[in-house]
Amino acid sequence: MRGLLLAVLAAFLLMPTALALDQTGDPLLNQEEVYQEQHQTLGMDELEEAGRAYTGQETVGEDLDVAASFRHITQLGKDALGGVVKSSVRSCVLLLAVTLLCGLAEGLRAGAGESGLSVTTLAAALAIAAIAVGDVHSLLALGQEAMDNMKSLGDVLLPAVSMATAASGTPAMAVVKHGATILFSDFLIRLINSLLIPLCYAFVAANVAWAALGNDGLKRLGGLIKWLITIVLSAVLLIFVGYLNLSGVISGGADAATVKAAKFTISNLVPVVGGVISDTAETLLAGASVLRNAAGVFGMLAVLGICVVPFLNLGAHYLLYRCTAALAATVSGDGRVTGLIEALGAAFGLILAMTASCAVLLVVAMVSAVSAVTG
Repeated sequence: MRGLLLAVLAAFLLMPTALALDQTGDPLLNQEEVYQEQHQTLGMDELEEAGRAYTGQETVGEDLDVAASFRHITQLGKDALGGVVKSSVRSCVLLLAVTLLCGLAEGLRAGAGESGLSVTTLAAALAIAAIAVGDVHSLLALGQEAMDNMKSLGDVLLPAVSMATAASGTPAMAVVKHGATILFSDFLIRLINSLLIPLCYAFVAANVAWAALGNDGLKRLGGLIKWLITIVLSAVLLIFVGYLNLSGVISGGADAATVKAAKFTISNLVPVVGGVISDTAETLLAGASVLRNAAGVFGMLAVLGICVVPFLNLGAHYLLYRCTAALAATVSGDGRVTGLIEALGAAFGLILAMTASCAVLLVVAMVSAVSAVTG
């Protein structure tokens, strides 16, 4: 009822515009001028500036070239691919060399009949940790940078899409969905920085200690930390997606009912020009819908552009470390050394999951906005 009253009030405020008719009865409303005014008012200029480097696009609107953006993003990946492969292969070759030396030393030690705590395994674990710690630290910093870039983009993107969604005739959806996205995004990034990244370091430390000392309790602790990181990320995303789905049904129905009631009231309540005002309002809603959809697609492309290089780095290190662990098992019979390499690969997978969670949160919100249907 409150939304209906606001719609009727808006109708009266729009009466001067609707009454500006020429002799043929056509409104003197320049659609291009209205579109440009909406473009500026809804914050699309700021969004273009924030995402230009990631999408290669200069404008957000009907002329958004998705294919050109994909080519730009692909080029970003190609430019970074050589350095990614070089750094990951270098680390894996060093890890294989350490594992081979460890295997040779263990063979000599077994031939001499020595037993007890293996100094060779301890030295190998420390050497592997020294090689991998630089990769873990640099890739964590890369993941954090990507999350910070997504947060900066979201600070511009979410308000712009929210205003466009409200202007396109779904104000309840704008408040419910995009307000929740802002809250969840801020909460997730804070959670990752304050809890999950320290837990990732703890996971690496636990596995290094297990490989050096052979204490199975440390290995189980590492497994518990990995499970905890995974379950926290999964829970946050599931709650967010579930909330969007449930709130979308309710807010979408409320918005559709409000828009239909407003159109009917304006057309019948306002004498003579009620139909003209209703048609003019539909033009404004259509323009806002175009901007909402364009901003949503632009936002998804920008998120992809932000993530392409970190995903390549993390994915390459994850896969190559896993392959290195498999190869290391053929040259060393010490399962703790190969297990440590595999655990380090899992750490890269955890960093990738953290970064991907922030990206998924924004992309899901944009898909929800683009797929919204007004009444």
